[in-house]
Amino acid sequence: MKRLIASVLASASLLSLLAGCSGGAAPTATGESAGDGPVTIEFWHSMGSTTGELLQEIVDEFNASQDDVYVEAIYQGDYTTAGTKLQAAVSGGNAPQVAQIEITSVGMYANAGMLLDLMPYAENDPDFDLDSFYDGVMDFSYYDGQLISLPNGRSVPVLYYNADAFQAAGLDAPETWDDLRNDAKALTKDGTYGFGLPLGDSWYYLAMVLTAGGQIYNAEGNNIGFHDESGTKPLQLWLDMMNEGTLYLPEGEDYASNAALRNAFMAGTCAMTMQSSAQYRSLADNSDFEVGVAYIPKDVTYAAIPGGSNLVAFAGMTQEEEEATWQFMKYMCSGEVAGKYAAGTGYLPTSEAALNSAEYQEMLAQYPYLDVAVDQLEYFVTMPFDEAYTEIKDQVIGKYEQECIIGGMSPEDAVENMYQETAKFYE
Repeated sequence: MKRLIASVLASASLLSLLAGCSGGAAPTATGESAGDGPVTIEFWHSMGSTTGELLQEIVDEFNASQDDVYVEAIYQGDYTTAGTKLQAAVSGGNAPQVAQIEITSVGMYANAGMLLDLMPYAENDPDFDLDSFYDGVMDFSYYDGQLISLPNGRSVPVLYYNADAFQAAGLDAPETWDDLRNDAKALTKDGTYGFGLPLGDSWYYLAMVLTAGGQIYNAEGNNIGFHDESGTKPLQLWLDMMNEGTLYLPEGEDYASNAALRNAFMAGTCAMTMQSSAQYRSLADNSDFEVGVAYIPKDVTYAAIPGGSNLVAFAGMTQEEEEATWQFMKYMCSGEVAGKYAAGTGYLPTSEAALNSAEYQEMLAQYPYLDVAVDQLEYFVTMPFDEAYTEIKDQVIGKYEQECIIGGMSPEDAVENMYQETAKFYE
């Protein structure tokens, strides 16, 4: 269970790490007082393409809005690549002041005591209200009584479908697994597959597990919570669809596989797929058909597995850097800014203020499925919040999911292997 933390701390003790974790460079030396010029802080993020451009625009607007803080936004690659870079930076004592990290990684850094407790700032800032956030987006923000992260680009998996193809076939968006399978059969023709499977990310398999009545972890929090039919049924469903010729598998691994799948969906190669709600604007803007959005179809219940990123600040900064970092994080979470970010992407608006912001409401009128993810907040489930889960979901659950779908392993053996290997993390 401790091996992930050990890798983070590889060449530096926690004490030396915290003593030197401040980064920053340009236009003035990091930590320089407001009287000498703006305090510069580094912000590492994982948003590329048009989302990255939007994020940079927001950072530029923050820098132009005041003279005390200058934020240097640095793209570090997708979540996997950025996570590797961040672990190396933390080990070397060169962490940025603030970073956007995938939510399941928050617990790893919090457990090691690396994150700044934001609670004193939140409690003493009259312009900031913790109660304004939706409950569902705050599930990775608290640790041992501390406020160690704030929601930024939060998302849920959703089903995207070619609404034009559905209308031509006289079909409605699928609500159940039976609907999904039958619709895929009806839409598989003329070189088009009914459903494209996002095999490069276990998030989508776990989304199906939840709708089959499973849980991510068991009640004791020391193993998977789908060591039964709820774990095998999604795999069997996909195998059945593959045998029926209705399931499309993209090439590539991890996030590259997802990118290939999105391209296939936009090209009309598959009529349905599961992707993050954050992809809505991009898919809608780059498809020659109307893109519909629906909940992940249910077997026994609807469920929404949280995803996306939070903002964290690393401990060990100067007082000036802490204050500068708080000002930036507060700005990113404000209603207008969070609304703008959600409107431009498909990420969840994190508060009523963001949902009701002028820019979000204007975009909602143009993109009618933009708020489908918001409706799913009532189905949010509890996620594991420890240092082992990130490795388990990628290197154990994801591995055996693929062994089953493309490696010939039975669903029962795949889930049994997930169970046995996860147990080793908690011995």
